[in-house]
Amino acid sequence: MTQRPIIDALLEAILNGDFDSLTKIEGSRAAEVADVRMLLCTLNPEDIDLDLNLGLSSCEYVTPIFEGPRGHFISRHTIVQSRLTGGKSNVMIDYSIGFDSNFAEKLRALMNGESIQPADRDRVMSVLKLKANNQKVQFDCMPFLFENVRLARDNDKNKRPLNTLVAFRMLDHLNWDAFRADPTKLVLNGDADILKKSLMPKEEQFLKEQYATEEIARHEARVLGVQALLLRFATLWHAHKRDKARMWSELVDFCIFELGSLPMTELALIWCGMSTKDPAPFFGPITGKSKTMLAEIKGMAWDMAHLRILEKMASQSTLGSFFIPYFVSLDARWRNLLRLNPIRVMLVDDGGKSILFGRANEREFQVALGECWSDKAKAQMSSELVEARRIAAKTPDITAMSRLVEDEERSWQ
Repeated sequence: MTQRPIIDALLEAILNGDFDSLTKIEGSRAAEVADVRMLLCTLNPEDIDLDLNLGLSSCEYVTPIFEGPRGHFISRHTIVQSRLTGGKSNVMIDYSIGFDSNFAEKLRALMNGESIQPADRDRVMSVLKLKANNQKVQFDCMPFLFENVRLARDNDKNKRPLNTLVAFRMLDHLNWDAFRADPTKLVLNGDADILKKSLMPKEEQFLKEQYATEEIARHEARVLGVQALLLRFATLWHAHKRDKARMWSELVDFCIFELGSLPMTELALIWCGMSTKDPAPFFGPITGKSKTMLAEIKGMAWDMAHLRILEKMASQSTLGSFFIPYFVSLDARWRNLLRLNPIRVMLVDDGGKSILFGRANEREFQVALGECWSDKAKAQMSSELVEARRIAAKTPDITAMSRLVEDEERSWQ
């Protein structure tokens, strides 16, 4: 039998507080452990403040994906440093703030001098103040691009993604000293029209280069998979919401036998948001069975897929560094959902090119999920089959996912 992936064994031991197993793993699989980077969220004042004293947690529109408030970082680099210095090590940390299209649209309008609601203006300004007060705060356009490239690719008359990208690049030319002195004004270091004209060709070429990238194509296929999952969940919710065990059993069967993977990130979000007496407002379109449910589920899928982008970003490393992403959204329902079940443990196997996350309610979720598996689903949980599904999930078939969405939508028409 194939040995379990090292990060699976480590996560199980951590979740169960099984220190004997951790010791055995360290002794018998030391070479594999050496390739693992780990972030454990703690309350220990001696560990690193994940907010990095930047004030990110003070802005309600900026959401961390890690529980925090502090983090204990482990890697081959920190271990070597610790042994050489008698217990001390330095951790290299990169971080950035990504954003979704609802925030991006408000910033685009603001940078272009368009009229927006005072409340929206204040929300955007509260985020810009973070960068004004600390230039280490960097904005990352990739989450927005993943969400919006398809709009420009499918309709060359849709210039909003391009204009939004240019608007964010113009922040590099904002006079931050003037902004700190008077946040009600956006003063550029140069003529706005000239800056736009100089930025437009470069950013248009960059946007076009993203149209056919494999990474974005895989993401779009993955979003369709999440959409199909939410559609099937909606069907099961209205059919079996009084029989949660049956509902989850059939949902797991759908994931394994139709979706072809077990998307634990999305399942954990659904479980956390729907396992309480009052479901999370994010799932309102499903629980309320609204007339616009199908369209809203499509939007929900794109929202949930942002978390996959952030997880991928969190796994990045340069010479053993760790990456801490934050996310900006003006959607309170989405922010609240993220905060319900943040990441408590991250394990990255740089050798095996894989990553696992343990969330705040991970152990309870795993127990609840395990109690309602069907016999045929249990038969698919060998190490070999689990690994095969993980590999397949990295390159989802967009045609197959599209058909699955069409089939699920058809059941509601």
